[in-house]
Amino acid sequence: MHHLKILHFSDTHLGFQAFDRVTDSGVNAREQDVYDAFERVMGRILDLKPDVVIHSGDFFHRPSPSNRALTFGLEQLRRLCDARIPIVLIAGNHETPKTIYNSPILRALRSLDCVYPMFGESWETVGFDGVAIHGVPHINDNRMLYRELERMQPVADKFNILLLHTSLGKRFLMDEYGEQVFPAEFEAKLADFQYVALGHWHNFQKIDLHPNAWYAGSTERMSDTEIGAEKGFIVLEIGPGHTSAVRFESIPTRPWLKWEMQKCHEATVADIEAALEKFLSENDTRDAMLSLLFDGIRPEQTLELSNLRLKQIFPDAFQLLPRRRTFSDRSFVQGIDAGQFDRIDKIFGDYLRTRYADDTALAEKLAERAERYFGEE
Repeated sequence: MHHLKILHFSDTHLGFQAFDRVTDSGVNAREQDVYDAFERVMGRILDLKPDVVIHSGDFFHRPSPSNRALTFGLEQLRRLCDARIPIVLIAGNHETPKTIYNSPILRALRSLDCVYPMFGESWETVGFDGVAIHGVPHINDNRMLYRELERMQPVADKFNILLLHTSLGKRFLMDEYGEQVFPAEFEAKLADFQYVALGHWHNFQKIDLHPNAWYAGSTERMSDTEIGAEKGFIVLEIGPGHTSAVRFESIPTRPWLKWEMQKCHEATVADIEAALEKFLSENDTRDAMLSLLFDGIRPEQTLELSNLRLKQIFPDAFQLLPRRRTFSDRSFVQGIDAGQFDRIDKIFGDYLRTRYADDTALAEKLAERAERYFGEE
């Protein structure tokens, strides 16, 4: 077998939207970020000219993508067809219909002759020169999934690549609807495949369960759990004797930075602002998403460090994502004697009296109202 180059990418989530920022052309700005990242990968594919491209699921963000997402996806795939580069895709949990009444969206990709979408409830195989590419798309019904994994087998004398969209071990779950952990009883079968192309987990990652199992990761960041992770794709080089080498290539994406401060209640507002200003001086926050965690902050500090004040500190940021864990509520709950948990209205009344210690009339009025509320059947 001659030298082959395979490009593996995943979790492009075309149609993903977040926040209320829009571009000059009226497109949700984060949706446009996702399109831009996809286009960068397409540009590199055309530069690298791999023999085959594989995509391990969640091509679209929803089972019924918008006209814009579908049109963009088809137009970009047409670029591969024009360059005579085939692409094999499997359905992920995001684009798999949740009922039988919705047609699988990946069926639409069959209209392009270089695209091999796998979206049915079955294991499928497509062959190229020296390579067999297998796919087990996301299958909602576990009985059907087990049946297909039982049937799955490699092709003799070929380099076998298996596409899966799953969590290979519980640590790669994303807390999403319909996601699945790969059944442990089939893990031994993975050894029959020379490369396992994984989708679902959004960070580039090698897997310990198999010597050649890799998550390519998503092409854009979807949450703050992906802060610090590079985004891009995998290039798999296959040599004589089914030897292979893997390298990851990153693409530029919108920066996402994180700042956090513990025990804010022990600091002054001026101290917290100074820490934010220091972070600003040490990081390029222009057009970046900023996750800000204020741990143990007092309610009165929150009032001074409002979202408006934070925007004044970070005027050039794309999006501020502040999270505040309030100190006073937590400390009150920690101070409650466990024996008190007989009357919820009493606990709440005591809380109000400590919360509004300087306005006893208001505290008693609220406590009386709470007692009436909790007393209602």
